[in-house]
Amino acid sequence: MAQVFRDCTLRSYRLDGLPGVLDLWIRTLLDYFKSVIEEHLQQGVHMSKSKFIRLSGWAFILGATTLLVVFLIDLRDAPPYDPNYFLSKPIDRYFEYATTILMPTSFLLLMVGMIGLYLRYRDEINNIGKFGLIVGIIGGVSSFTGSILFITDSEFSWNLFFAGFLLFFLGLVIFGIGSLRDSPLPRWNALPILTGIWFPLLVIATSQMDWGESVILDAIVYLLTIIGLAGIGYLLQSDAKRAGSEAGTI
Repeated sequence: MAQVFRDCTLRSYRLDGLPGVLDLWIRTLLDYFKSVIEEHLQQGVHMSKSKFIRLSGWAFILGATTLLVVFLIDLRDAPPYDPNYFLSKPIDRYFEYATTILMPTSFLLLMVGMIGLYLRYRDEINNIGKFGLIVGIIGGVSSFTGSILFITDSEFSWNLFFAGFLLFFLGLVIFGIGSLRDSPLPRWNALPILTGIWFPLLVIATSQMDWGESVILDAIVYLLTIIGLAGIGYLLQSDAKRAGSEAGTI
């Protein structure tokens, strides 16, 4: 490059003298600064993508933790707080508030985690896996919206939440099926299937097989799902450095 620039300088001097050399330098410096600015902007985009993916991994972990808290509150199985009802306790009113806040928070975090999965592995997964991630994102949006609308206490809000709930975990299963072939995750590529399968199976078991409600069965399903979500989050945030070195933008 130095030799080419030297030759161009000599040619400009022979053709136009000093003004030709100055013109060449000005155009070269402008092009240099343009390249530097573009490189720094692109590097900033890559760093932003890597940072978002890392944070989305933590979002999975926090979303799983929040779901665990909701489940523990649900074990209390207390009716809505009523000061005139002898079984109600003052703490029940705080449980109501906590559930109202934590339920949409958990699915907001899980939705962010699913978006991070899509951004990280969309170029490394087949169409089945991509479809699963898109389904999961749609499910997260639906569950989040439905949980926000719980304040209306309508059948629509519950149906929207429940449909999104199932879509989210079915999306994980479909992504896991695609992952078994392409192995995009650094390890544990069967983990999305082992995480997403339990709630759909529980719905089938309770609706089609007339198993009824079982605290032990619910606890097992919640525990397996929460551990799986936290594991996916751990993989995603630890894999963010590799994402930062790849080309691509959000």
